[in-house]
Formats: sequence, C-alpha cells, structure tokens
Amino acid sequence: MRQREKAKLRKEMLKRRSSMSKKQVQTLSDKIIATLTKFPIFTDGKNIMTYLSFNNEINTFNLIKHCMENNKRVIVPYCEERNIRIIPSEIKDMSKELVKNKFGFYEPKHDYLRPFNHNNIDMIIVPGLAFDKRCYRIGFGKGYYDRFLSRIKPEIPTIGLAYSFQIVDRILEEDFDVPLDYVITEKKIIVKG
Repeated sequence: MRQREKAKLRKEMLKRRSSMSKKQVQTLSDKIIATLTKFPIFTDGKNIMTYLSFNNEINTFNLIKHCMENNKRVIVPYCEERNIRIIPSEIKDMSKELVKNKFGFYEPKHDYLRPFNHNNIDMIIVPGLAFDKRCYRIGFGKGYYDRFLSRIKPEIPTIGLAYSFQIVDRILEEDFDVPLDYVITEKKIIVKG
C-alpha cells in the first residue's frame, strides 16, 4: 500500500475511533477483552505483553488488572525514540509506575524500567489503526512494532485487538510488515491466513 493510501486509512480510522463515546469504547473493549481472556493462548500464558491504550483504543487497563489478579506477569512497551525500538518492561503497579510521554500515551517511568527478555514472553497484544483479514496491520507509521515483531521468536503468538470497523479487506503489505497471528474484534476472531 502506498504511503499516501496508508496515511489516508490512518486518518479515516483515527476519525472513526475519535468519534466513539467513552461508553461505546468501554462496552466494546469489555467484549473484546472477555473473548481474549477465554482464549487458550491467553489462559495458558504467564508472561503477557500488552500495549497501554490511549485515544479510544481497545482499553487494556482492565486487562492488565485482570492479569495481575491472576498471577500473570505484565510486560508493556517502553518506546526508545532514539533507536526507534521497543524495550519490553515488566510493570507491577499501574498506579505508580506509569507516566504519559510526549506523544500522550503511558509508558513505564524510567525509575521503574524492568527490561524483560522478549524470548520469555508468552503472548504479545499489539495495537493498530487498521487490520486486514490476513492479520496485517497499520499502526501510526513509525515502525516500532514491525521492528520489534521481526526480532521475536515466530512461535510467540501475536494478537491484535480491534473494533470491527477497523477491519479492511486488504492492506498491501511492504517487505518490513509483519502479520499477526490473530485479530480479535467484538464480533469474531480472525486467524492469520
């Protein structure tokens, strides 16, 4: 997909997402998270990596709480801007260990960075603005997740969380794009294929 087409799709999805009410976000997020938490890959996993939601993304904060209450380790991304890379970092207390960065999303405070070996992660939950039926995704365009996902072992499952309107027929992938294994919406589970 050409950069202009990706930019247009990003803009359209951001507009649709920002038009959602807080109630819509929470209702659909609860449905999606309920499906995820019953998924065998999730129930069997002990080390769960997830993004920290913002701006009407599928709300992951209740998921993090659920993980902590069920003795799962929670790993979140710390985005190192200088090298455009994600450093997986374990969090233990959301109320005191997170801070908003200059882009407006939460990440671990420097004092609470606990780098976690990406090979020990059991499952990775990935954000996105749009996903296709083959589990390719479009993010914000910086490439943080594509770089990160290209470094992990292929047997570590990757799951995107999306509203059904974020599913498009096809995203024309580029060489550096990495498909996910699954995408979960409020209506269905899409399997890579």
